Amino acid sequence: MVVRRTIGAGDISTMTRMLKCLIRGAAYSGLLLGISQAPLAAPTLSRPVANYTLQCDETFSCPESLLPRVGFWIEVFSRWDTGTAIFHDKENPHRVYSTLQRKRGCRSSRKGDSISKERKRLKRNLSALSQKLSSGSGLSESQARLYASFKGASAQEVQAASERVRCQSGNKDRMREALTQFHVYRPTILAALESKNLTPELQYLPFVESAFNPDALSHVGAAGLWQIMPSTGRSLGLTVDSKVDERYDPRAATYAAAKYFRDSVDTLSEAAFENGGTVSAKDLNPFVITSYNYGVRGMQRAIKQVGLDYERLLLEYKSPSFQTAVKNFYASFLAARHVAKNSDQFFGVVAPDDTRRFTSFNTLILARPTSAKRISSELGINSDELKILNPALKRIIWQHKALIPKSYSMKLPYREQGWAASIAKMDQLPKETEKPGFVWHKVRKGQTACGIAEKYRASCSALRKLNKLNRRAVIYVGRRLKVPSRSGGISVASIASNGTNASGLTATTSVSNSATTTSNSSSSLQRYKIRRGDTSCSIAKRSGMRCGEFLAINGLRRSSVIQIGQFVMVSSKNSWHVVRSGQSACGIAESYRVQCSLLLDANRLTGRANIHVGQRLRIPSQRY
Repeated sequence: MVVRRTIGAGDISTMTRMLKCLIRGAAYSGLLLGISQAPLAAPTLSRPVANYTLQCDETFSCPESLLPRVGFWIEVFSRWDTGTAIFHDKENPHRVYSTLQRKRGCRSSRKGDSISKERKRLKRNLSALSQKLSSGSGLSESQARLYASFKGASAQEVQAASERVRCQSGNKDRMREALTQFHVYRPTILAALESKNLTPELQYLPFVESAFNPDALSHVGAAGLWQIMPSTGRSLGLTVDSKVDERYDPRAATYAAAKYFRDSVDTLSEAAFENGGTVSAKDLNPFVITSYNYGVRGMQRAIKQVGLDYERLLLEYKSPSFQTAVKNFYASFLAARHVAKNSDQFFGVVAPDDTRRFTSFNTLILARPTSAKRISSELGINSDELKILNPALKRIIWQHKALIPKSYSMKLPYREQGWAASIAKMDQLPKETEKPGFVWHKVRKGQTACGIAEKYRASCSALRKLNKLNRRAVIYVGRRLKVPSRSGGISVASIASNGTNASGLTATTSVSNSATTTSNSSSSLQRYKIRRGDTSCSIAKRSGMRCGEFLAINGLRRSSVIQIGQFVMVSSKNSWHVVRSGQSACGIAESYRVQCSLLLDANRLTGRANIHVGQRLRIPSQRY
């Protein structure tokens, strides 16, 4: 007989309490047994890290104890992409616990996110496993799988491993992209290594350093194909300053890296001899490779302590800076080398990307500082093409806020007849000079020159120089100071028939004290000193200009404040042309006997720009 009865409110309350107790109990059991809760669960590995047969010879040794570590890095380069976070033991990298799919892998991890939760979960599971081993209790199925990776280790070793859980992002997609660039830079790398009598096997190191990305910049400031630090670059003969950074020039950086390796080989060989050991390439090269990450002096100290024994180095050498990244560096090099040499097995056929390849070019040694804009417009070369050919030039050059230094070797697209005639013509143009940008500051009580500079994050010496102050830099309350800013620009002398303007002053384009500047190499402009009652638009009207044109020429905005005594640039008379029906920019230039490129520059037009009826065009003063 079946008895039915209605469930009341009290029954529901009782059942709810029982359900909550069951959930808490299940969660508690999960913590003890190492069972992951659903929100923190990570996918189990489909297969463990494999063993690989490496191609090692008399050049590079492959110690037996290093092979599992190398195997892990082979799979980082070929199995997991950058969207995979790999959780493993940092002392035994091949001991991989779990993986997690995350857009940025292990990067940009924050407290409480999926990375930290998974790390805590694994630490909890390892601690629970250690407790089970200590007590001799039976292991659950998941614990048995976890313990299999320890191969019979003691409970103490498992507990120690719980403090060594590390996250590593995969690298498969970056490796594939690097292979497309490898053949572009390989001839240069091999030539540089041969010039220093070095093994060609070093050609594989950029896979580890930059993935063959010549624009790479690390969070610590290492840059370029070979990830060279600024001070190291200068010591190797590279120019690294505010305008030029040759670390980004693949050829220059490669020859600098070859010099580094040559010096490292010689220095570490000497250290090994002094330590009483014999030197062979396969014993020395692991130390040479590691020195690229750890430094030559660090490897000298290591050789004095453990000799040329790389296995002893990993096990016995102690130093605060000899940590996980350094210990993995040689293994990751061997792994990248193995994957690159066997890329067909891992990736199939990878076609090279030749978009960065320039087989030949002409070189221009600049006779004087010159703007990239002038070179581009006068020689008729697309600025993007110039950028690719001259990667060492920094952004400030391409933003037209600074000049390319004198004697710089500017690479130009190859032309059989060369560029001599065009360059000679360009050298006849007015000289370009740099002018610093600045903002005005009114001195208040208690302020000092250097204190003001610090407030604006400017150089104190630059502020003194700009305001013609002596070393004591005495300033007074109420004085208006020019504070250097990063918004400098380029000023270009303009040649009139007598070399001067109506005021007897050499005409130049203006570099404003505002955030933007212009560099018009040949507009017929004159300087005007602002008087009481002047406004931007009233000055423009008196000069036959539109207010917007006046503001643009002087780098001003509608909100900009102009000061009495400040110099601005205004248009000379008869320097404008109103476009009529059927006219083209170059046709107008020809009618005024000026170069079309100069007219385009004066009006900020490109070669393909359309002009329309009624538009006002500025006519440069230079004639041919």
